[in-house]
Amino acid sequence: MHEVDIIEDIAIAYGYDKFIPEIPQISTIGEEDKKETAKRKIAEILAGLGMIETCSLHLSTKEDLKKCGIKEAIEVEDSKTDYKFLRQNLLCPALKTLSENVDAEYPQKIFEMGVVFKKDERAETGISERESLAVALSPGNFTEAKQVLEYLGRMLDIKLSIEETQHPSFIDGRCGKIVLGDVIFDKTRDIGIIGEIHPSLLKKWHIKMPVAGFEICVDEI
Repeated sequence: MHEVDIIEDIAIAYGYDKFIPEIPQISTIGEEDKKETAKRKIAEILAGLGMIETCSLHLSTKEDLKKCGIKEAIEVEDSKTDYKFLRQNLLCPALKTLSENVDAEYPQKIFEMGVVFKKDERAETGISERESLAVALSPGNFTEAKQVLEYLGRMLDIKLSIEETQHPSFIDGRCGKIVLGDVIFDKTRDIGIIGEIHPSLLKKWHIKMPVAGFEICVDEI
């Protein structure tokens, strides 16, 4: 798949035990990657609000995609299990988590950061990967989700605003796209969506409580 795979095969054929370790003749100072620093800060902020961080699989089943209304997905070849479709968002796994905990104590406030996948001909593998953040509140409403988003924006010192939009997974009139940047100077870009999950979607997942939440692209932040 990549040139590094050829290099690895050569190294194996030559023999790892034959390589003589050498210290590079350069001076560097190690530091945490800025992206990882931002992710850690986001996790600390949301945990400070009493939320629980979850971690879902990168793969989904056909049944899960159907429940979320996703008709087209990237399928993994020769998968040995029903989990053979790359996830396209994190809200779907969040609903799955809530559905598996319907008998647990409420309120349930969860968040997850992870990689989501999308077909992209410009990418080296034909699939682009981006870091995403999803927050789900149950029971929750638009106002509560908006408060969490605004607090996150203030703590990260970034300008976030919401513009009304429509999405099949959310209730009309209680859904908005999340915009990052300065609206006055028209230097903005859409980075996510926020709203109250549509009752028909909750019914498919057998979730008994109303759910509100949002998903944003961490890479844009």
